[in-house]
Amino acid sequence: MQRSFFTDSDVVNIAKTLIGNVLFSNVDGVLTGGTITETEAYRGHQDLAMEKHLLRRPSSISTLKKQGGVAYIYTIYGSHSMLNIVTNDADHTDSVLIRKIKPTEGVDKMRERRGVNTSLRNLCDGPAKLTQALAITPALNGEPVVNNTLIWIEESNHAIASKHIISSHRIGIDYAKDDQTGKLGARDDTTLPWRFTLK
Repeated sequence: MQRSFFTDSDVVNIAKTLIGNVLFSNVDGVLTGGTITETEAYRGHQDLAMEKHLLRRPSSISTLKKQGGVAYIYTIYGSHSMLNIVTNDADHTDSVLIRKIKPTEGVDKMRERRGVNTSLRNLCDGPAKLTQALAITPALNGEPVVNNTLIWIEESNHAIASKHIISSHRIGIDYAKDDQTGKLGARDDTTLPWRFTLK
């Protein structure tokens, strides 16, 4: 995909449009990848989820302040990697979390890395599962996903119609609201429909 796709200012549209395109990694000479089937959008300082994320992880700002089209990878619970794609320009901290893929390339290697012999449906059906299967770790943080041979996204030949994409609220962001929730003017970003899933 072209860098101009990731430098667009509308991170929500980018998250939706990424559905149906293909994520690849080539780690230790092994090609693995799959079709992106679920994403979440995070809109910099106009989104309490991202604002509070940056308060918890101030070291992440340097990666998120890059021009769109690079990988932003961090760990949770000490070992689970989360793959995000930075979007917009260097003045914003927008990104898209890749939550699920449907494996299409290197399936046997994915199963080996995950240590399971499971169905394709369950092999990469979560952000930590897909990064483990594709050997994506924070070592790739800041790597471009355009014109790269380690990690990249290719445009699918088959565009996904909007009617085949479900919008819903994002997962695991109960903290994305003001402490004064319920009062006039308080913000609650937990219900924003910025999670996109292929039907």
